[in-house]
Amino acid sequence: MESEGELKATASPRGEGVCSESESIIDVFSKFPDQISHHIVSFLTVTDLIRFGCVSKRCRELCLSSPKLNFDGFSLANTSTCYYRLKLLSYLDRFFFYRGDSKIQSFRVRWFKHEEYKLEEYEGEEPPCFCARDCYEGTRMFTWIQNAVRCKVEVLDLGTDVYDSEHELLPSCVFQCETLRYLVLHVNWMILRTPSFTFPSNLKYLELKKIFIENEGFFKWISCCCKCIEELNLQEVYGIETMTIKSSSLKKLSFSGFSVDLCHINISCEKLEGIFICWSFASASNKSLNIFAPNLKHLNWLGNMVKHPNLGKFECLAEAILTLNSQGDDKDNVFEVLDSFCRVKVLVLNEVTIKGHFRGGSRPAPLYDTFCLGMGIETFVDELIPAIVFLLRGMPNLFNLVLMKYNPPLEAPESNTSGIDIEYWKLQNLAFVYQLRQVTIELCNGSNGVEFAKYLLECAPNLEKMVIVYLPQDLEKVAKKLEKSKIFNAAAAVCYQEKSIKR
Repeated sequence: MESEGELKATASPRGEGVCSESESIIDVFSKFPDQISHHIVSFLTVTDLIRFGCVSKRCRELCLSSPKLNFDGFSLANTSTCYYRLKLLSYLDRFFFYRGDSKIQSFRVRWFKHEEYKLEEYEGEEPPCFCARDCYEGTRMFTWIQNAVRCKVEVLDLGTDVYDSEHELLPSCVFQCETLRYLVLHVNWMILRTPSFTFPSNLKYLELKKIFIENEGFFKWISCCCKCIEELNLQEVYGIETMTIKSSSLKKLSFSGFSVDLCHINISCEKLEGIFICWSFASASNKSLNIFAPNLKHLNWLGNMVKHPNLGKFECLAEAILTLNSQGDDKDNVFEVLDSFCRVKVLVLNEVTIKGHFRGGSRPAPLYDTFCLGMGIETFVDELIPAIVFLLRGMPNLFNLVLMKYNPPLEAPESNTSGIDIEYWKLQNLAFVYQLRQVTIELCNGSNGVEFAKYLLECAPNLEKMVIVYLPQDLEKVAKKLEKSKIFNAAAAVCYQEKSIKR
């Protein structure tokens, strides 16, 4: 831990004598312009930066003018006891005082509640912790933030849990800061109030995690005042029933881990290109999802199907991943969602989604532009195959097919995984086989997977490559079964890849 004199040597004229001997040595940093020197020291944590400032007058100047501050990575020697933490806080306060109004481009803080380590001087007994009572950690941290705002901060990244969530609120000046472009708040259930609509925001990136939002007005503030925002990331945000986001600038949206209170999500973003949804709940009866995003290119939806999905048509969709949980009453909605993906190029579905699509429509979703399909299934059981056939009927232009499985138990029964043979597949008259160029099939117990591979080898005239992922003990058996079918398609390369078993 640095002594008080060391900090003064770094941050005040009285330290010049301490550094005089070092200054007699050629200072390599004097040869560099400030921009390069600042980039080099930006990789230092603040404690290392303070030590660096003791080397020479030039280093002291760089220390106090560094535009990137990283209040993270504090050693145990600096934080193991309340006394050391209090001493460190005092050094950091003094550091801010001496650097004055020098511009802060980036300010990152990671400061969490004290873990009471057992020290030898207490003979195995934990010392009483007085951090929260006497150190005023939350108040000091918010003072740092106010200093950063005063110094025209552009990037603010805050991770902490050392405040009273009922009485200590994020300083309002943060959302009024004209220079702020990038804001990350991981603040352990802080209550976030709606900022004033008087001040426009120049934020381009906003990330919130573990936060209570006081009311839905916060999203109205985003819609009305954040005219430059391009990316919004929401994780474990609580306190709202309806989330409405309207933006003419937003390009990427991610939200996950919402509370059970959230019932309705409304998104209207003309420039939105990517969206990640992770939304799980016990019942879909009162849940709705409305998305207007005519330029959406990437969609990843994980969780439950809502009762009322309203997605329109995604005419520009390049990739979609749909990993849904079954709720029994969502079959019609799955078909409706896939119907919205009519232009998707790359589509990845899990087993529940494939079955839901089969139950929900008299015709397959028209996915005529889909050239790559990935299916993630548990086992290649007989009951699943009609759903796969139904899905493939809507994809006549499929170019690449990937059928992967989760790790099944080695003792998985084979009784319902060997009832479909190659003749069944031939009777389906599937159009996609004439366009198919590449296929990957992961095999496990039973013969259904092998029979499907044989069908593709014999009936896909333009097939160029087939990858068979097999269990370690099955290579010889699988290769022998495919050998005869390979004769029908000598041009196709068949590659075998062993699947590792996690124990």
